[in-house]
Amino acid sequence: MKKNNKLSSTFGYLALTSGSIWFGAYLARLFTTYQMFEETEPILKNFINNTNLPAIVEIFSPIVYLIFVAYLIMIVCFTLFLFTSHLKLKENGWLFIIAAIIFITLPFETILLIYDYKMIDLFVQEQFSSEKIIELITDRLYRLSSFPIIQILSYLSIPYLLIFKPFALKIKDEN
Repeated sequence: MKKNNKLSSTFGYLALTSGSIWFGAYLARLFTTYQMFEETEPILKNFINNTNLPAIVEIFSPIVYLIFVAYLIMIVCFTLFLFTSHLKLKENGWLFIIAAIIFITLPFETILLIYDYKMIDLFVQEQFSSEKIIELITDRLYRLSSFPIIQILSYLSIPYLLIFKPFALKIKDEN
């Protein structure tokens, strides 16, 4: 493998760091969201009422900010890494699979980020409505219901590909 320059290494590091932060925050958000609703219906659990709902929504806001910003940084840095590195996708199948996972899930995650942007817009307003935030969370949860699970499983394969770079997914240059 050719030695990467400092610029591409920096973009790779930033993509990996922001991707790790995004993935951890994404998991935390999913676990928190699924704990708020009943298992079979989009109804809040009985311990969530109008008195504690604003506090729950306010605690939920930093994770939405973190996911939004970290994902955008990851996409930009990974794309810049692909352009600045001397790695060819044709010769490095492991990198091609990673790029395919990231860019195939991008349109679906963009749909979910639109909901996050709407929530961030409401959070920025000092007097936001908790009911509107819960409505956005519910709509986001049921819009692409199984996508987050598929995305998590796909992204869990990326560390394996980065660490081991499977030999079967590499083409040696014979010249």
